[in-house]
Amino acid sequence: MPVLRGVGLTVGSGEVVGMTGPSGAGKTSFLHAVAGLIPWLTPATVSGEITIDAETVEDLDPGQRAHLLATCLDRPEAQLFLATVGQEIEAARRLYRGDEFGDAAVEAFGLGPLLNRRVTELSSGERQRVALAVTLAGCPRSILLDEPTAHLDAAGERVLVDLLKRAGNRGAPIVITEQAGWRLRDAVTAWVGIDGGRMDSVGAPCVPDVPGPGHVPGAAIALGCHDLSVSRGGRTLLKDVDLDLHVGEVVLLSGPNGSGKSTLARVLAGLSAADHGEVRGDGRVGLMLPEAELQLFASTVAGEVSAAGVGQGERARVLRRHRLEHLAARAPWSLSRGEQQRLVHAALDLLRPEVMIVDEPGQGLGAEDLSGLLELIRRRSAKGRAYLVISHRPELAAAAHRRFVIRDRRLEEVTP
Repeated sequence: MPVLRGVGLTVGSGEVVGMTGPSGAGKTSFLHAVAGLIPWLTPATVSGEITIDAETVEDLDPGQRAHLLATCLDRPEAQLFLATVGQEIEAARRLYRGDEFGDAAVEAFGLGPLLNRRVTELSSGERQRVALAVTLAGCPRSILLDEPTAHLDAAGERVLVDLLKRAGNRGAPIVITEQAGWRLRDAVTAWVGIDGGRMDSVGAPCVPDVPGPGHVPGAAIALGCHDLSVSRGGRTLLKDVDLDLHVGEVVLLSGPNGSGKSTLARVLAGLSAADHGEVRGDGRVGLMLPEAELQLFASTVAGEVSAAGVGQGERARVLRRHRLEHLAARAPWSLSRGEQQRLVHAALDLLRPEVMIVDEPGQGLGAEDLSGLLELIRRRSAKGRAYLVISHRPELAAAAHRRFVIRDRRLEEVTP
């Protein structure tokens, strides 16, 4: 069955087209075909015609297409190759002959203090800012953006909206895939949806209605930390952190890009050491990383679930519960970002941890998938599992008992 069938899209000068659809519907495949990654990198059969600036690009490899368009992948780390941020920016200047729009993007995203930082030391959000600035430097060429808000904080989201408007005003045709489309609604001029292999015009996405937890957490502490100080790459990220996560409690943690949220998650899960302070908790802690592909090891989706030690019947129920049964024989690396997210959460759920830390769970998840994840969190927390959800998406606050934010290296509780 073809991933996409009979798809056609025309994007005029200055138009910003947003693309939505369920995880695995083919949004990323569409962008990769336009960019030349399919079939040059990923073997596939592609029929039809792709033109950029009235030039047929069927015979151009990805390197040749790079002079016609700029692409930001849904995994920023997959397109950052040089040692430092400054070197990545300089490479973009050379590729696009120093257009001033690139410098404007660097300034708007606040990358000046990061120019001498190594790319490997950046947070997910900081890497996404760098990748977006490098891509937008190609304006007014055609621009392809795949899930550009996945790791951005609220400030980065506002910057991206402004830059998209400015790029459109300069005549750049832009296509964006985005599950949280409401975050970019002010910049997008038209929306299309992909489902069942077809593409149709759709309305602008609306902010989902997220129900709150239906139970009161227990008094016992499932996981806690006291007087915690955390650093990374010689930089102090957090100081004097006190946090108690109670049995059955759902807590949302947010904060600016690079503020230390993911680093704190690794310390609480026992994967990294703190500079000072203590972590308390005797139960098993599950950690879902923002890079789902780093937690997938089996050759098939079914094998990934079976690795948790379940029988065939339980495996079938888990795959069905997470809407993965039709993908059972697929290799995990071939899944979409949202499908990988669902698979990792399914595998971790089977380990039955007392505490689950979920870092940026909304990546690649459509409204239906996100609702399913939140419903599972509600059911599991009602039975006593504690959840620490790390996300920039404010709509998830409704699903939590408490909310915390990182400001100036401190953890502050946000009152309703």
